[in-house]
Parts: sequence; C-alpha cells; structure tokens
Amino acid sequence: MPREYDNIWDALEVKPSKSANMKIRSKLMVEISSFVEDSGLTQSEAAKELDTTQPRLNDVLKGRIEKCTVDQLVNMLASVGYKVDLTVSDAT
Repeated sequence: MPREYDNIWDALEVKPSKSANMKIRSKLMVEISSFVEDSGLTQSEAAKELDTTQPRLNDVLKGRIEKCTVDQLVNMLASVGYKVDLTVSDAT
C-alpha cells in the first residue's frame, strides 16, 4: 500500500526540517502572489512596493522556491504592511 502524506513537501523532502522550511516558503510565496494579483500592479511596480527586484519577484511568481529564503519573503510582505506570524507546536 502506498504511503500517504499530509502535503507535497512531506512527500518530496526526506528531512522533516527541509519539509517544514518548504511549507513556510510556499505559504509566503502564495501570499505574495495574491498581493500582486489583487493589486493590479505590474511586476515592476509591485517589486518596488515589495522592496525587492523585479527578477526576484518573478522568481516568486513563477514558483522558483529554491531561489527564495524565508527572510526575503517575510521582508517583502512586511514592506506592504502584512503581519507575518509563526505558530510552533509539538509534532506529536
């Protein structure tokens, strides 16, 4: 019987630490993508608002998760007034 996973990152990453990091980055990237879509701004305009470069924003919008760090993504969201919270709980 095939193993079932709670999400794609648990299936793709062997180490739980890597999976946790990927989950956080992907959630942040989705929020940034939603901001850009909802804003109606061009990528260049949105990049300025997010205090990043247009090429880096393009990486986010294209899902190039390996090119983005948690720090970069949190800083982008904070630049446009988003509050980013982190919840930590025991996995058991």
